[in-house]
Amino acid sequence: GQLYLRVLVPAGAAVLLALVAGVGLGLVAGSGPGIALCAGLMVVGLGLPLAGARAAYRHSRRRAYATESLRARAIDLVAGQTELVMAGRLPAQCEAVARADRALAEADLALNRIETRVGAGFGIAASVLVAGALLLAGALARQGTIDGPVAAAFVLGALAVLEPFAGLRRGALELGRILLAAGRLGPRLTDGRPMRGPLRAEAGIAVRVSRVDLPQRAEHRALLDDVSLTISPGERVALVGASGAGKSSLLGLIAGERSPTDGTVESLCATLLTQRTELFQDTVRDNLRLAAPAASDEALWEVLTSAGLAADIAGLPAGLDTRLGEGGLGLSGGQGRRLALARLLLRDTPVWLLDEPTEGLDGETARAVLARLTACAEGRTLVVATHIRREAELCDRLLVMAQGRIIARLARGEPGFDAMLAGLRPD
Repeated sequence: GQLYLRVLVPAGAAVLLALVAGVGLGLVAGSGPGIALCAGLMVVGLGLPLAGARAAYRHSRRRAYATESLRARAIDLVAGQTELVMAGRLPAQCEAVARADRALAEADLALNRIETRVGAGFGIAASVLVAGALLLAGALARQGTIDGPVAAAFVLGALAVLEPFAGLRRGALELGRILLAAGRLGPRLTDGRPMRGPLRAEAGIAVRVSRVDLPQRAEHRALLDDVSLTISPGERVALVGASGAGKSSLLGLIAGERSPTDGTVESLCATLLTQRTELFQDTVRDNLRLAAPAASDEALWEVLTSAGLAADIAGLPAGLDTRLGEGGLGLSGGQGRRLALARLLLRDTPVWLLDEPTEGLDGETARAVLARLTACAEGRTLVVATHIRREAELCDRLLVMAQGRIIARLARGEPGFDAMLAGLRPD
């Protein structure tokens, strides 16, 4: 939006006005003055913003990074005061906020200086243009080519003709930040390929991934490399492997959160439970209703019971109306994870994608939750990314991943299936 509104539109309008002004002057004073005016406006009107953009490019990007750093460090300081005090890191965090603020101030100062110089350049150019218009209007008036009102219009036009070019000034100074934002958004925009839709039930396929590649943005190593798999409706499949093997990336592709550079991904409507528990500063009820806004309190208590959290929520001062702090403050890590699981149970989708669903729970609680989850998932397709034995035991097929590839496919009852289970992390 900024690239369009601050750079492309002002530049197009300014160039069009320069052509119109040149043609208008050419009709009155001849082609020579018209061409000179048009060329001068182009050189000065576009040259000054371009010079300013080159000078400000590095400082604009520095300002963008400094703004992000200051925002993130300030949020960490406010949200994590208790942890910072306990760890003795509060003074260090305050100093980090101050450093980010100084970096932002330095970038702002540099940009303000460049903007002042570009503005002075436009001021000088405007003065020269008005002086030239006065001289030309006077000469034409003495020759009788134009009369007094037209001569006055010459001068007024000279005052206004540089305004569209001056509008480029701010956009040129922020070009570094604008291009940085465009570079971040660009890879997330659709590439024109048709979006995948739900498969027909009669196809007998819940998930199909065909020769998918997914590069890592910051490094050359691929997150996924030539991955293919097919999962039938009602099947339960575990993705196992070390951290960084590509399990979470594959779940994200199936959920539609990312698009592959090569290959195709098809899936029935799916719900993804990520590794990170996303809870918000709101009531327990409203945190649950993110998954099903029309859910009744009876349905909420039912899923809380299935997640093994009903007794904990009933023990809170206001029950479902208890307000949580930012990030679920007020619940332990295990309780927050079970609340996220309860929210999953409200999603009536044919495919559930679970990324380490019981991580952070003790063994007894985790097994109770998994037993309830198994009962609630009856008839659904489960894809579980895990390195924990208890979670993989839910599944009838193991897909072993390493370095973004599926290196082994083991079904229950086949040689190696039990050995692979035994090699996973116990409770």
